[in-house]
Amino acid sequence: MEKKRRIKTKNILRVVIWILILSFVVICVCYLSWAALFRPVPGNQLELSTKEKEYFNEMEGKEGWDYVQRSIYNIEVNGDPSNQHLINLNKNYAYMFHTKIEDSATFYSLPIKIEDTIALHLYNHIIHKSPRLKRIVIDFSYVERLGDGASIGHSRTEEYAVHGKRLVKLKHDTE
Repeated sequence: MEKKRRIKTKNILRVVIWILILSFVVICVCYLSWAALFRPVPGNQLELSTKEKEYFNEMEGKEGWDYVQRSIYNIEVNGDPSNQHLINLNKNYAYMFHTKIEDSATFYSLPIKIEDTIALHLYNHIIHKSPRLKRIVIDFSYVERLGDGASIGHSRTEEYAVHGKRLVKLKHDTE
């Protein structure tokens, strides 16, 4: 009788141990797959649309314009960039247009209202007035190479807020 009881206890113990091991494995797999969804991914930017590719190629074709790119990032309700690495176009977001200029002559001869022109074109023809778009940033940069590997960076940046279906240029304090 006692032998049968020992065998039953051993079998019950084995079943409990296997259940614990299998539940641990399932929990680990679920946790790792859930955590992988929120892990930052290199190159997390969305692919360029056909219209963006055409427009950026046209811009890169201009003399002295070296590198044209865009970045999209989510923003919080107060307007600050979100710490989230994944881009969600169903949440408020900002669109940043960035261009590297090759030489100082091109950089300093950019038309005064070129940022306005680019922002309006992007908003009306490329982005199509998305309801979740809250800000457009236009940035031009030029790096002046000095001797001995030193350099000085120059940039020209304008920000536009989207209010309703209108773009409003944001004024910045200059110090």
